[in-house]
Amino acid sequence: MIKFGTDGWRAIISQDFTIENLTKVISAIAQLIKSEERRKLEIYNIDYSKYTQASYKVQYRDYTKGVAIGYDYRFMSEYFAQKTAEIISSYNIPVFLSQNPCSTPALSMKVAKNFAAGIMITASHNPYIYNGVKYKAEYGGSATDQMTKIIEKHLDQIDTNLKPNYSIINRSLDFQQEYLENISNNIDLEKIKKFIQKNNIIVIVDYMFGVLSGSFKKILNLESIIEINNYRNPYFNGLSPEPIPQNLQELKKIVKLIGPNSIGFAFDGDGDRIFAINNQDWITPHEILPLLAIHLIKNRKWEGKVVRTISTSTKIDRLAEKFNIESIQTPVGFKYIADLFIRENILIGGEESGGIGFKNHIPERDSLLNALLILEMLADLNIHPSEVLNYLHSMTEQSSCHRKDLHFQSIDEQKYKYHKISQDPNSLKQIFEQASIQIEIKDYIKLEKDKKNWVLIRPSGTEPVIRIYSEADTYEKAVDNTQKVSNILQQI
Repeated sequence: MIKFGTDGWRAIISQDFTIENLTKVISAIAQLIKSEERRKLEIYNIDYSKYTQASYKVQYRDYTKGVAIGYDYRFMSEYFAQKTAEIISSYNIPVFLSQNPCSTPALSMKVAKNFAAGIMITASHNPYIYNGVKYKAEYGGSATDQMTKIIEKHLDQIDTNLKPNYSIINRSLDFQQEYLENISNNIDLEKIKKFIQKNNIIVIVDYMFGVLSGSFKKILNLESIIEINNYRNPYFNGLSPEPIPQNLQELKKIVKLIGPNSIGFAFDGDGDRIFAINNQDWITPHEILPLLAIHLIKNRKWEGKVVRTISTSTKIDRLAEKFNIESIQTPVGFKYIADLFIRENILIGGEESGGIGFKNHIPERDSLLNALLILEMLADLNIHPSEVLNYLHSMTEQSSCHRKDLHFQSIDEQKYKYHKISQDPNSLKQIFEQASIQIEIKDYIKLEKDKKNWVLIRPSGTEPVIRIYSEADTYEKAVDNTQKVSNILQQI
């Protein structure tokens, strides 16, 4: 079964992620790239006289501009990337296959500069048994729903007589190196270095055996940077390369051992998600998003609206009220944020899972840029890492978020549990111990007591998992809420 989630197709290697299915998906993508349907898509026909303040403007590129292909550190990713290049070339589309493994934002940045489209071989944060395909349009962002529908339509329309055209496969470009050089232009590196050296700051970076390994030292070149899990291990030490607390205990121990002058960052497998920690607290994406919004508004003097996905903290909404700017809420999936970047003046947009993007960049998540901006913010404010959350709480009311992932044996079991609970959402009202709860049901179930107290339940589109999110006045209450929902689901 081939199923597209919020950002591409992922499946278990040798079960559904097979050469046969990969051929179907890449062939369907090739047909999209060459089709007249793509040219006629709404996204390429936006009237920018109506969207004069758009943070990023889309320009259609013909397939003759070629397709960039990147791949990460996952098991056999380089092999699947080579196979992808051969399939694309068989449609007489020029191919530019990265010399070396690269991050997803590195591929997206290259696509936005030069190419008609990009394909990234990665399963992002999923467990080691997965691999996958992300499609990036020429604006350097995720495929729209319309693009995905065209790809799905072509899945069974494969010409088995096509042969690779090796003469149009180019492998002379190093996407990752070019990305690192470009990202340095978006940051005041000298200010960051002076701040780190003056205040004896120690930066610990957990790459989670992902493709960004070694990047921080390459950019900052400081001895006070400690890197862990900074080499290729397709097994990811048995953990998913997802930057969430249960996977980051080694990072936590090191940061707490070093003390208040330390700050830790973690990146996911393909380098588009971030998590952070100081010696006292996790600095989650729920805090990183509003913190960086403050930095861009107060220190960089940038303007624009802020965007968050529905599962992300409402802190950003309260902050927007403080600065008298608009806050927009989207469904889960960065593609919805990317779509706003090309229609509106968006300052910053982010999601609970750690994907955050900015104006004056590409409409894409970028974990490395996030981490550098956090350091730039600390330097501008001249505050130590241990003080960063106190600073945030001085700017907006405090609240805390928690996420619990409930794992099942199969997708069928996941679907059954979610279907049953969505048929009887009133059974969830007991969580807040009162009747006046707003309930919203879409591809999720959301219960809201007030803007700072809510619970959201959503099935994963790529794994047999139901994710339970909560925001509450205190962290203990948020944890209690997710546990109550978990108990209800387990009893079904």
